[in-house]
Amino acid sequence: MKKLFIILLGVLVAALILSGCGGGNAAASNAQQAVKVAYLTPSLDVPFWRYMRHGIEDELKKLIPGVEVTTYDSKDSANTQLSNAQDALTKQVKAIIISPTDSASCVAVLDLAKDAKVPVVICDIGSDSGTYAAFISTDNEAGAKELGAYIASKLPPNSAVAQITLNQARINGVLRKNGFTAGVSVNSIKDIDFKQMEKVNREEGEKFAQDLITAHPDLKAIFCHSEDPSMGALAAIEASGRGDVLIAGFDCSPEVVDAIRAGKIAATAAQQPVLMGRHAAQSVDKLLKGEKVEPEIKLGTLLVTKDNINTVYDTLVEVALSD
Repeated sequence: MKKLFIILLGVLVAALILSGCGGGNAAASNAQQAVKVAYLTPSLDVPFWRYMRHGIEDELKKLIPGVEVTTYDSKDSANTQLSNAQDALTKQVKAIIISPTDSASCVAVLDLAKDAKVPVVICDIGSDSGTYAAFISTDNEAGAKELGAYIASKLPPNSAVAQITLNQARINGVLRKNGFTAGVSVNSIKDIDFKQMEKVNREEGEKFAQDLITAHPDLKAIFCHSEDPSMGALAAIEASGRGDVLIAGFDCSPEVVDAIRAGKIAATAAQQPVLMGRHAAQSVDKLLKGEKVEPEIKLGTLLVTKDNINTVYDTLVEVALSD
């Protein structure tokens, strides 16, 4: 009887050991099967891209249990973004979401992903060419045109305005520039000059605003294509004592909201980066399920002024200011 007990005990211990090993293998297998998604962003130094990252990561985690989302900061370098794409593909991501550093360089990333048979969703900016599954964008031209018309309504006819633009190698930068020019023309306003940013930061906004008001003493308004440069332009205007120069912006941040409330920035055309990120994540989820996706989703902007800031603020927080 004792011998039988020892035999049974040995069988039980062996079964438990095998069970433990099997469980470990299953856990390892499940870990290997975790869905990996990469988001390639131009620069996390820019608040807009942090808001978009929040929308992407938050929505993906809701839609795909156990998803692994890696956000790659490209540091405003096309070469770095391409290297990030190569790294993501080496790690066998199932999908890529990209906000290109510029529209021309995006093509190389799309080609890499196509060769690897990994679907790509473009979230903002756009690409000159290439194959992608979906494109989530803002109606940049319409938003800038609406903003331009608003600024024109605040100025005497034939006033001079200028722009601090995104790199004109970006499709969205071209559309914003053209849209604003068309918008101010309703009151015969003259769009006389522009400066082109590379880093899209506060320092560039301040420097270019100083250059513009020095070169054009009769300037009445400056349109900045992004939120942080708008604050830089405001610093330059305040330092110069040129309170007669209006500042219009594109995108939003808590600082921009405060400046609009205080009447220091006339208006901004706020994109909806959090909402854009959610749409990109939803497109990825559908692609991985083998479902059809909308090839293009275009969102509008919110015109934010001192007169309506209290009305639109809650919406801004939900779709544009969460990071």
